Amino acid sequence: MHMKKTLLACLITSISFSASADFLLGGDIEANVWQQNQIYRGNGFDQEDDNRGYTFEASLEHFIPLVPNGKFAQSSVEGDFYEYTKQDFTLYYEFLDNDLVSADAGIGITKLSNGRVNNGGGVWSETSGVVPHVYAAVEVGIPFTPLFVYAKGNTFAYDGSRMLDASVGIQYEIPLTLFDLELQVGYRVQEFELTSLEILSLDVQTIDLQSETDGVFAGVNIDF
Repeated sequence: MHMKKTLLACLITSISFSASADFLLGGDIEANVWQQNQIYRGNGFDQEDDNRGYTFEASLEHFIPLVPNGKFAQSSVEGDFYEYTKQDFTLYYEFLDNDLVSADAGIGITKLSNGRVNNGGGVWSETSGVVPHVYAAVEVGIPFTPLFVYAKGNTFAYDGSRMLDASVGIQYEIPLTLFDLELQVGYRVQEFELTSLEILSLDVQTIDLQSETDGVFAGVNIDF
């Protein structure tokens, strides 16, 4: 009898610790394949291109009041007339978080690197730098189904320059023992209107660039 009580106590303790760990610390990891339709305008050009890219996101959430959660995201565009790598570092708060609706908002910085813009005649200008952004995300569950619809993105605007990165999609949730596997499809757009970015003390050349990259994506999200 004593041995049974000991085993039962160990089991309860193990379950309690697992539930507490899930409550105290969570997050997700997301990876997608993005079919890109690219439109580039600037320096006398108006060009379109089609490519395939990949996106990655990871977030970490905790229980500590007033301390924001953290998110990292990366995407890249490679075209015949322009290319770049975009990285987002975001601090955000959860304002709603239940089984039906969740809503987040925060601020962060966007880093552009490995950027090149074709000036014509085989001449390329290199672009890179950091700008601030505001971030928002909302997710709504469809009652009595494993489906969720969501929208998220970040944006920035300053003195004639503008950046937008937004996506909408739908997820199918598959509950597993240690985490939830979410299959997702959706649509994503990244837009830039950049003019004389050196006014922001960025390490870039003076350029006049308008670009839009959009298209459907598909991938997975691991929610733990």
